[in-house]
Amino acid sequence: MQYIKPLAAQILCVTFVLFSSISQAMSPADFAKDYQYHDAQISPDGKHIALVINDDGKRKLAVVKSSDFSSVGGADFGKKQEVGDFFWVNNERLVIGINYYLPWQDQPVPTGELFAIDYNGKRGEIIYGFRAGEQGLGNKMNKKESTRGFAVVVNRLDDEEDYIQIASFPWSRDGSRVPTLHKLNVNNGRLGGIIAGGPAAFTDFVTDKQGNVKLAVGFDNQNQKRAFRYLEEKNDWAEIPRENFGRGYNPLVLDAKGEYLYLIDDKDHDKEGLYKMHLESGEKQLIYRDEKVDIANVEFSYDGTQIYAFRTDPDYPNYVVFDKSSDEAKVYEFLVNSFRGYRVTITSSSADGNLWTVYAHNDRSAGGFYLYDKKANQFKLLFSNFTHVPQNKLSESIPFAFNASDGQVINGYVTYPATIDPSINVPLITLVHGGPAARDYWSFNREVQMLAAQGYAVVRLNFRGSTGYGNQHLDGSIQQWGDRVQKDIIEGTKWVIQQGGIDQNKVCIMGASFGGYSAAMSSAMAPNLFKCAVANAGIYDLEMLFEEGDIPRIFTGIAFLEDELGTDKEVLRSQSPVNFIEQVKGPFLIAHGERDERAPFVHAEKLMEAMDANGKQYETFIRGSEGHGFYDEKNRTEYFEKVAGFLAKHLK
Repeated sequence: MQYIKPLAAQILCVTFVLFSSISQAMSPADFAKDYQYHDAQISPDGKHIALVINDDGKRKLAVVKSSDFSSVGGADFGKKQEVGDFFWVNNERLVIGINYYLPWQDQPVPTGELFAIDYNGKRGEIIYGFRAGEQGLGNKMNKKESTRGFAVVVNRLDDEEDYIQIASFPWSRDGSRVPTLHKLNVNNGRLGGIIAGGPAAFTDFVTDKQGNVKLAVGFDNQNQKRAFRYLEEKNDWAEIPRENFGRGYNPLVLDAKGEYLYLIDDKDHDKEGLYKMHLESGEKQLIYRDEKVDIANVEFSYDGTQIYAFRTDPDYPNYVVFDKSSDEAKVYEFLVNSFRGYRVTITSSSADGNLWTVYAHNDRSAGGFYLYDKKANQFKLLFSNFTHVPQNKLSESIPFAFNASDGQVINGYVTYPATIDPSINVPLITLVHGGPAARDYWSFNREVQMLAAQGYAVVRLNFRGSTGYGNQHLDGSIQQWGDRVQKDIIEGTKWVIQQGGIDQNKVCIMGASFGGYSAAMSSAMAPNLFKCAVANAGIYDLEMLFEEGDIPRIFTGIAFLEDELGTDKEVLRSQSPVNFIEQVKGPFLIAHGERDERAPFVHAEKLMEAMDANGKQYETFIRGSEGHGFYDEKNRTEYFEKVAGFLAKHLK
């Protein structure tokens, strides 16, 4: 391990250079660059800010003074490791998750280890994980030990500066082994005894401010959520009847006295709502439920005992402050109003509520991190990403909604190229998100802006199966991947064309993961609409999902696939793109990483075999060291350039 001091000193210099050398050229390579800044969190006393920065392709930690941004410390884990998630434990010490670079792939993976270090770069050591053990003689009680497990932080224990509370998940191939709850000393790495054992796989413990365990949520091997109350007098769990909560049940935090629980739930409702529940009686009070969308994000008080605001995303982000009595709520409301037209995230605040770090971005800006001083009523820009690309040359994303052929409302976003004469009809790219249990947002999207900069309009659709629009919409993808979902995509594309400004003879479909699947499937279902397709990291044979990759290896994986796709082999074959390539008319660009575990490379091989067997035209972009997507900046740059060249060849 290396501990660095000069890294933070580079920040202001690098930021100045970026602002001072803006290039007017917007090539695909400009949009493939790594973000230089990833996070900013202020210490409890407000004196220091810890930053995650990108340096030579690796994420490192830098610490600066909040008063003048001068460098005081940081951490660099060397060539094979990088900084993951982190947080301040107290005014002196930070805890960092470690990500490790495997020799055969570009994207690092979390090891489950925890590393602690002082803000000045001293006393750095692994405090949890398989490399945490001490060597040599001595009393075992006074030594930290190696743990073959994966740590998840449960409670930062603000009242105990030297400890945090973690769930220790034993190593297992499928994730089925239940975790145990412990206190962990952040100075010497000594792991306390078991406070409680988890009642189910993938247990999420809920503890009060003092660390007393109260609730847990986990899953069984049928991928069904199970919820439990902890019986302290029996040191055991009592299962909460399934009829008492919905599938979206998510206990969030207990109040300061441990009497009330804030939670998300959708029992007897299509949309998830925010509730406050009395823990003993079970009586629930609805705080808010939106008619159109689920609650996307909640804001916690500094001490983690209250929720005072939340965000929904019906189209643009919508912020709701429901407890305006607290000082934190008032500051939050001021901050979101100060950044109107931006998507606002509070990344941290000082314990006294005076200093706040804020990340703000929008559809045309990759965003910046700001320091807000409440007493001085002053903002300072810490740093920005993508400043090499002029924001005034980027393109606006406009929300829309349309009725599908069966009446279902489908939401989406359309982006028209800002640099093109609006009187000219432009080519259109249908960019399909992954998942399908994910969604597109009004936010900065590097692929959207790369395509728009090349002169293409871009449509993104939150088709059935997308998250955030309630259970009915989410369930619309069940056994419908290759049917109703693709119809949503096709109909949404046609709807955008009908609004004008699009050359209907120049339309291509593009996507990664489920988006790659959809690029291939929609091309077969609507061969006259899509003139070409870019299929990246896709699944092309649904039967093979049950046999290859990481999903069937996960404890709940097969049950998930059976629920989502069904077990009828005829249905699976009827919704697998490899079986319908003869219907495709346009050329494909097939992109894939050979180390992909989610959508193994064999899917790309089967797609290429089907293309060859049917005499179809295609190009490839394959990288042996990449996994599920292109993580390395060089590979991502070459991919964007390949996409731009492919589209120009077939749409211009």
